[in-house]
Amino acid sequence: MVSWSGLGRSFGINLFKNKSIPFKGQNVNFSTSKIFNGDHGHKVMALQPSRWQWHKFKDMLHYYAMIGLIPVTAIIFYTNVFIGPAQLEPIPKDYTPKYWEYHRHPITRFIARYIHNDPQQDYEKFMHFIDEEHQKIKLRALEKEIIKKMSERQDYQAYYYRPMVNKYLRINKQVGDEIYNRLGDDIKD
Repeated sequence: MVSWSGLGRSFGINLFKNKSIPFKGQNVNFSTSKIFNGDHGHKVMALQPSRWQWHKFKDMLHYYAMIGLIPVTAIIFYTNVFIGPAQLEPIPKDYTPKYWEYHRHPITRFIARYIHNDPQQDYEKFMHFIDEEHQKIKLRALEKEIIKKMSERQDYQAYYYRPMVNKYLRINKQVGDEIYNRLGDDIKD
């Protein structure tokens, strides 16, 4: 598989090669495909950018496309030819159909069963999300009401009030007293 683009290159060179037809004028053969140089064989290779990366890309594209396309095509062909779509039949009284059994095609049933979530599970998750949002709305409304009552009555410190730590106040007062005792009352500015 990797050599396909190499084969294409070799065929492409032969297919698109410039084949010029020699023509004859006054008993002299002229050919446009040959270049005659007067330097007797000193030929210079023309510099051109490398096409290695392009050929490598084509090789990898062909390789991975075939790795993916051949098995997927075989699976789809097998399911459509040998398994086929589901037939509608009456449901027995003591049987509850599973959620994936409502799909007609076998590949769709496989995806619904093993890849997607159960629709009932999705519905319950969504209902839980709605309930949580409703609880948050109720809590926010209660918080607004509490803040409103606290501001009306002004009888309680707010719940976000942080009392001052007395330790630092005592240390600050002690330092101030020491400075006062050391310098006294008659400090001249």
